[in-house]
Amino acid sequence: MLKFLSYNIQAGIGTLRPRDYLLRAHRQLLSVQPKTDNLDKIANYIRHFDVVCLQEVDLGGFRSGYVNQAEYLKTRSGFPYMATQMNRRLGRLSLHGNVILSRRKITHEKRFVLPGSVTGRGLLVVEIGHKFPLTVANTHFSLGEPDQRRQFAFLKEVLEPIEKVILAGDFNCTPGSAVLREFDNGCHLDMVTEDYHHAFPSWKPSKAIDHIFVSKSFGPHQCEVGAVRYSDHLPLTMHLDDR
Repeated sequence: MLKFLSYNIQAGIGTLRPRDYLLRAHRQLLSVQPKTDNLDKIANYIRHFDVVCLQEVDLGGFRSGYVNQAEYLKTRSGFPYMATQMNRRLGRLSLHGNVILSRRKITHEKRFVLPGSVTGRGLLVVEIGHKFPLTVANTHFSLGEPDQRRQFAFLKEVLEPIEKVILAGDFNCTPGSAVLREFDNGCHLDMVTEDYHHAFPSWKPSKAIDHIFVSKSFGPHQCEVGAVRYSDHLPLTMHLDDR
């Protein structure tokens, strides 16, 4: 049984209520101790999983004190394997990226730039394991529907030839959106998350914009929304029979 997690960690900023976007705005720009403390909490939480997909990780910008948060979380949570992807560089301020952590060996890595009217969105794809290889894809979509439609089409092209896939990330669209319905109906993957898997915003979850998809060939799976509040998103967890 594979224990899987997908989590938009908001670079450790820790927005826990609407007014924090204003009151904690300095955390968007500065490295402060509460952000490090929050990363420690995240590391302690994710250590209990086998494979972890993280979005909105700072890979070593000024606002993280030039600390690569991916390396920090990998060390603190005890994961032996990691793949990273930088999606957006804001000067010296921040290096936005996607991260995959794994307790099984990562044997191959691929990084893709997603199409869109605004740059800075990516798809990180890794293959893990030898005897029973599994592909894990981690992504963070744009906000607008036209870009999302192009990005879903790109994902389908990249992932459709692969037999065993877990796709996860922050898709910025709900199960009721036309673009997500079109992708779910037309691809070879099953959407594990449902409309009731509300993971945003963390203080009053009302939107399902974070999602997990798996290949139809997988065994039983169970998805839940995590109860920890270390970001403006809640995490998604899944137990999957990956044999």
